Amino acid sequence: MVTRMEWSEVFRAVITSLREELPRDLREVHWKSAGSQAKAWYGNSAIHYEIWVRRSARVVEIGLHFEADDLTNARLLGAFRSRRREVERALGPDARIEEWDKGWTRVWEPFSVDDPALGERVRSRFVGYVRALEPILREELPEDVPWTLAEATTEPKAPTSPRRSRSARR
Repeated sequence: MVTRMEWSEVFRAVITSLREELPRDLREVHWKSAGSQAKAWYGNSAIHYEIWVRRSARVVEIGLHFEADDLTNARLLGAFRSRRREVERALGPDARIEEWDKGWTRVWEPFSVDDPALGERVRSRFVGYVRALEPILREELPEDVPWTLAEATTEPKAPTSPRRSRSARR
């Protein structure tokens, strides 16, 4: 079981893993951690991956959160629901795609704080979520959503193709 003090270590391991294990075009990620939460994002901080340690509920949640405006959140929820089978193939049946609080939506999964391998499981699954979901997000992201990728700091970044949602290409 991971204690309060050890979460900072888990968070450091997560960001290190993101920058070492992900494909080159996903390594330049924004990162912020404080206390019992950590967030990673690419082009818009309102659309981010999150680790949330909920001690009172005895769970740790990880997932991709859509915390933008209601329309953007609803469109992304619909896009991910339409690709549910692809998400399940990549992440397994425990990944949930749902509406959440304040008009937010998310693709997420909870872990028990009693899991003896919790820190490693969170690290591994978080990297898996980014690897599986970021390509879908970039494909489905509506053109009118603000999005600016971080500049490469250590390695040259491969050029990216223009983002267009599937519905905009029809």
